[in-house]
Amino acid sequence: MKEDFALVPRNDTSALECEDILFNGINEEAGRVKGLNPIRTFCFSIENSQKEILGGVNGIAYYGCLYVDMLWVSSKLRNKGWGTKLMQQAETLGKQEDCSFATVNTMDWEALPFYQKLGYTIEFVREGYQKNSKMYFLKKEL
Repeated sequence: MKEDFALVPRNDTSALECEDILFNGINEEAGRVKGLNPIRTFCFSIENSQKEILGGVNGIAYYGCLYVDMLWVSSKLRNKGWGTKLMQQAETLGKQEDCSFATVNTMDWEALPFYQKLGYTIEFVREGYQKNSKMYFLKKEL
């Protein structure tokens, strides 16, 4: 009996369900093939007394690397040290997870000087984004 397969676009909550399946499959394969520990996701947020999220950082700790996926701080809280605190919290988690380095990407119009102040250095730059934007790939030893 022949099985039919289809490529199915996912969005919203069905995308999250799909991501969980992919994530678990990768963890299982990495453990089986290389004996690697499972990937650890993280997210730290800044919240006010009404539980409104005004910023945060998320990413993964995997195979000795801390990857910061997103960092955002509300304009109300910028330049008050919150971004630094979030990154420090992420880096602390990375060290606890035996990560030897951290990586983050930022566009040329975003936060390159901020990350450089925290000790991140440019590994490489990718050009070709819309409106002549560039993506900086940064790294920091932990």
